[in-house]
Order: sequence, then C-alpha cells, then structure tokens
Amino acid sequence: MEQKFVVHNPDNDQSLHVFYIDYDLDDDGGVSQMEESFYDQLFNDIPNFAFGENQVNKRFKSPSDMVPIIREAMKKIYTIPEIAEARKYYFEDEDIEDKYIKRGEFGELVLYHLLHKYFGAKALISKIYFKDSLNSAAHGFDAVHVDTEGKSLWIGESKLYQNGSKAITELVKDLTSHFRTDFFNSEFTIISNRVQDDNGEVDDFIKKLIDPNTRCLDKLANIKIALFAGFTSDCIINQCGKAQMPDQVFLDDLKREAQKLINKLNKGKENHAWNSELDVYLFLFPLKDKKEFVKSLHLKLKGVQLI
Repeated sequence: MEQKFVVHNPDNDQSLHVFYIDYDLDDDGGVSQMEESFYDQLFNDIPNFAFGENQVNKRFKSPSDMVPIIREAMKKIYTIPEIAEARKYYFEDEDIEDKYIKRGEFGELVLYHLLHKYFGAKALISKIYFKDSLNSAAHGFDAVHVDTEGKSLWIGESKLYQNGSKAITELVKDLTSHFRTDFFNSEFTIISNRVQDDNGEVDDFIKKLIDPNTRCLDKLANIKIALFAGFTSDCIINQCGKAQMPDQVFLDDLKREAQKLINKLNKGKENHAWNSELDVYLFLFPLKDKKEFVKSLHLKLKGVQLI
C-alpha cells in the first residue's frame, strides 16, 4: 500500500522516530496533508487490532466474511465505555482532555500500525479481544508485539495530548510505574496466560521470554520499549496553507521540536532504577490539531459502522 506516513530520524538517532502524515497537492493548488488516505490505511488495521490476527483468520473464511468482521470490529471499539464517553465530549466540542483518549485506543491503534508496518512486529495478543472475551481488565501495557526475526518483544505505551510536553510527562510516569518488579511480573503472568488461551503459534523464545519465571533482567535484555506521543505541533501548524511541499526549514523546525521532547524524556527516565537496562524508543506523531484528529477518527468509525 502507498505510504501515507513520513518517517524522520533527526541526526539518524535510532531511539527517536518522528512520524507525520505525508503531504500532496490539494484541489486549491496548495499543499495539504493526506489525512483521508491515512485514515483509510489506519482503519485497515482495525480488525486485527480489535480481535488479533489469529482470531480474524479463524473468522475470515471467504471474501464475503470481511464486511461483517470490519463492522463488528468497529462496534467492539465502542463497547469500551471510555471511548463511547470520549465521543460525546468531542462531538459536543467541550474544551476538555478526556482522561481515556489521552492514553486510549486511538493512540494504541496508531502505535499498533507503526509497530506492524515499520518495525515488522506483530501483536502478541489483542487487548480488546481478551478484555471482552475473558470479561476482565485488559493488560496494563498499551502494546505487546513480537519481532520474530529480530528475536525481540516490543512493549508500548501511548499518549494523545494537545501538548507534547505533557504527553512526555505522562509517558515517564508510565515508565516509572510499569517497569518495576511487581507490575512487570504480574503483567507477564497475564500475558502468558492469554497467549495460551489464544492458541496461536508462538516461538519458543517468546514462550521463555513471557514466562513469569524468567528473570526481569533476562526479559529486559530482549525488550524494546516504544513510547508513543501524539500531540498538536507548531511545526505542522506552520506548514498548513503553504504552497510548497515541506522543505529543509520544515525539517529543521521538526528536529528542534522533537529534540526538546526527547531531551525531556531522557531527563525524566534518568532516575529510573532500571535506566541502564531499558531500551527505549520515542515515537513522535505531530499533528495539526490533536482534537480534530480524534474527532475525525470518531466520524470515520461512525461512517464505517453504517456499511
């Protein structure tokens, strides 16, 4: 599929990845982000995101099965009370930051897309599927993906905020609370049990890695941590309305914006007791307007449900 994301690594720093929606000519002769095309690409991931690839393959027996699966996946996202509540806030245009959407499924959906498409890592379990089918709270990590070729496990946390600095602050809090012995061990017990319930094929190295009896130190040696922050960006706003495609000035502004955020992250995690063992990657997703982005996803979800 044609790429709708641009991936930028300032100074080739592999711990920092900046993703932004690509630009093209618009009908007014200017240059605009290809938002609708990106939404289409993102929404293609929703069935696998909602149910997990194994479950979709079980349900998808013929081409005629796909529309019901897509419709069911869209509805399943709205069975999560916080998502349904957030939709009301966005459509009523209340000037609030909903506590769920700041960290919720839309951020997780974009993170899912990035890990799968750009890093070749498939979701180990579906958070939504297991939350619904097992009638229990979902695991604390926003993403648990497997890179079978690289023999590593990606663990992700996601935030969608108006302010990028606040998003980083919350990600540092997640890093502090989630990467500690009690939480870490309890989460891997849940993950291990759910992988067994899914009955999917899992490599031996992953079975050993997610085994609750495996030492934290041995787990961390094979874990990559993806911290995703979507936010309203001055750089993207300043590009709006320009007649030319993004140039070096744009990239320099983007670099400065990204550098401030990764510096804040690095400073925040310095005091983590496991800092030297954590392999952290910051995924930045600068937006023209975070609130409008989320509202557009709600509108598209509503439209697809009417298929």
